[in-house]
Amino acid sequence: MRASPSQLTQDGYRRLEQQLERQRVRMDEAREYVRDQMEANEAENLGLVEAQEQLATLEKQVAELEDLLANAQIITQDASEQGQVVLGSTAVLTDLASGRTLRVRLVSPFEAGGVIDGVTQITQASPVGAQLEGRRKGDTFQVQIGARTMQYQVTELELSR
Repeated sequence: MRASPSQLTQDGYRRLEQQLERQRVRMDEAREYVRDQMEANEAENLGLVEAQEQLATLEKQVAELEDLLANAQIITQDASEQGQVVLGSTAVLTDLASGRTLRVRLVSPFEAGGVIDGVTQITQASPVGAQLEGRRKGDTFQVQIGARTMQYQVTELELSR
């Protein structure tokens, strides 16, 4: 079990709560299926072992989510107000080689979820996230991504709503 609190954004916390609820529903369905399989005769309960394994996996996932949410520290202040990228900040990055822009939001590894509402969620542990944290509007930084070196500039820093 997790001893120290995990920092989460408010949106990330809500998404994890929704995920926990979905997992609880799936776990209840799996429990019912296991009961049905246990009551069935041997010819009908060929899926019992697989159902029990799935149930154990769901129970573990639910316990981990409950632990994470119980120990979460929700980030309520947005240091973007001071002009610097922190957990929960949304920034616009410009790829200096191509001129393309990308809206990103810095999140904890627990809440990363791809693109949400047109904003790419990047974690503090990712190469871009590690370089982005603490940057200010106008700052440039380089990131090694595979064999390529990317150079970005923070062109906008959006305040949380």
